Amino acid sequence: MLKLLEYEAVEYRHWIGNEEFIGMLGSSFLFPGLTAVKLAALIGYKASGFLGLFLAVISLNLPGLLMAILGYHWLTTHDGPITRKIMISVQYGGLALLAAAAFSVGQGVVNMHFSIPVALVCLLFFLALAFWNASPFYGFLVFIAICFFMVH
Repeated sequence: MLKLLEYEAVEYRHWIGNEEFIGMLGSSFLFPGLTAVKLAALIGYKASGFLGLFLAVISLNLPGLLMAILGYHWLTTHDGPITRKIMISVQYGGLALLAAAAFSVGQGVVNMHFSIPVALVCLLFFLALAFWNASPFYGFLVFIAICFFMVH
């Protein structure tokens, strides 16, 4: 969904720039809820005010809600090997879309903010989490502080 939002808002319709999209994506993580819905609301508000916000959230949620209702009905009435294979395929498709979105956003961030010291701090943070059993919360706070002091 993030990749589709990025394509529509940045590349196809030019409502916002790539840097602004990444900023909106980052700020959407500050609040609880689905990232795509919050991001669509921000883009809709930027493009057309409160009406754009309302239409963006409705347009993003209505097809999924309808498909969830129809899919639930279908899954409760069909249980067989074909259904299981279809569901496994959908899971892998979702994983591929998530990887594409993460790669695209990561590319934008790296193009704007890449530096060797920040890459080394990221590697150190990963090693501390993976091998030294560091606390993710305190490690993240230290990571943010180090990056902040390196940038300023």
